[in-house]
Amino acid sequence: MKIKILLINLIGLVFIFSPSLAHSVDQEKLEAKQILQSSELSLKKLIANDDLKKFKKFLKDARAILIFPEVYEGGFIFGAKGGNGLLIIRRGNNKFSGPFFFSIGGLSVGLQVGAKSGKVVMTVMTNRGLKSILKERVKLGVDIDVALMSQGIGYSAESTPRLADVYSFSDNSGLFLGGSLEGTYLQPRNDINEAFHKKRFLSDDILNKSMISKDLQNLSDIINRLND
Repeated sequence: MKIKILLINLIGLVFIFSPSLAHSVDQEKLEAKQILQSSELSLKKLIANDDLKKFKKFLKDARAILIFPEVYEGGFIFGAKGGNGLLIIRRGNNKFSGPFFFSIGGLSVGLQVGAKSGKVVMTVMTNRGLKSILKERVKLGVDIDVALMSQGIGYSAESTPRLADVYSFSDNSGLFLGGSLEGTYLQPRNDINEAFHKKRFLSDDILNKSMISKDLQNLSDIINRLND
């Protein structure tokens, strides 16, 4: 039953990625609120997860943070993964700008049966990494260097983390089987961003302007408490 539900969610994400099937503005505003609320819960759970070694340190030092409350992956021979989340950017003085809404998705080919899901948080450590993410569509592991940090280990394949622009943490290490991000991409959800902020953003707007929403207060508090 659980596998069936996850596969239905994956099918739904295919429709999300199709611009011809756009939701109404009210639906997009509601979706934005849901992503915000679930992102707060997901971040709390990953912070409380002792198996994710060094996560708190990376979170405190991050230039920006991507949170995907639920990433679904599954299939049979042909696989797909997808989910919606948000990006927040550190501006100094314990403040963050955003939220800017993103989707994660991808296709894969190979022997794979069933479905799984998990929470994913990516800490963006460099300006180069942030600029790459703000492109219209970015392929992980190709356009931007990402290190996977597995639950229970705290690192990707190394005994110490290698230098990377982005570090990806998840409570389900099976989401990226074999430590591969091949075929995985990020792209902005322009429809949700426009509905939530009542304007369309260019990447320079997001990077250079400090757009701080009162809706970010809870997320900001969760992160800033790590410094106490």
